Amino acid sequence: MPSRREVQARHEMPTRRDVLGLALGGGLALVGVSACAGPDESATTSTTAPPTGQLETPGPIRTVTPDAPAKRVLTLSSADLDVLTALGHTPTAAWAADGTGPRPWRRQAAPPAPEWDGAGPPSLKSLLRFGVDAFALAAADVSRSQLRAYEQLAAVIVGLDGRPGWRDHVDLIADAVDADPREVVRAATNELETWAEEQRRSGVDGVVVVIGPGAGPDTPVATLDAGSPFGEEVTALGFEVISHPEPIPFRQLRRRGVTVVRVDPRDGDVVAAVRQPSVTSLPWALGRLAPRPRPRARSRSR
Repeated sequence: MPSRREVQARHEMPTRRDVLGLALGGGLALVGVSACAGPDESATTSTTAPPTGQLETPGPIRTVTPDAPAKRVLTLSSADLDVLTALGHTPTAAWAADGTGPRPWRRQAAPPAPEWDGAGPPSLKSLLRFGVDAFALAAADVSRSQLRAYEQLAAVIVGLDGRPGWRDHVDLIADAVDADPREVVRAATNELETWAEEQRRSGVDGVVVVIGPGAGPDTPVATLDAGSPFGEEVTALGFEVISHPEPIPFRQLRRRGVTVVRVDPRDGDVVAAVRQPSVTSLPWALGRLAPRPRPRARSRSR
């Protein structure tokens, strides 16, 4: 496995284990850090993003048809679970690498989960007892062989062009379960547009996402890849996402018009939201990382 150029460790800087753990969680692409898949293709995370900037999803064979919408759905990623529950559809079961319990943007109790302690997505044997008619895999990191295996049990809900953006993700799941996405989309769109407009009013046109719990002015820090799912969502809102191929001193990131936000590897909620942005977690993450700018104080006239 290729290694990242070593950077002199400092107490306020994330350790190599912190950064690798964040990247290997899936979907959080860091510039300058590599993750390799094993020979069984059980991992698909890579810091070298495909041309679309998304994790490539193998083409499905067995999908949900419009005349037979899915009723019993098992989700296999945090984002798929977020979308399904946002649409008002209760999953039969759910599994995610970072858990399926409540989050600040997901208030529902954790659904039943397969008994699985192995590496990568659950095995077929662990899923048999749920008797589902579809697996939601649009944001799951699965290999071609894993997808073919799941299709032996049920249809799959997966984007044909790789991991979809939040808007397409909602439509994809809504079509599969015959749900109306309009209210969910309206609420998310309003939140995202409000956030973007407030940032622009404060003079922001670029965003840098730093990975680490803290940094001094001269501490080299890693930045989130602009082609990561979160980076692409911020780009879609009209902002330049700035990333660097190597760790760079923190002071060099700050400049006029650029807001620097920090993902602390110790904050599980923020990591989960940035790793797999969804219709519910994306607005929450943006509000948490880059809150509304404070209104400028009006000068008092004498």
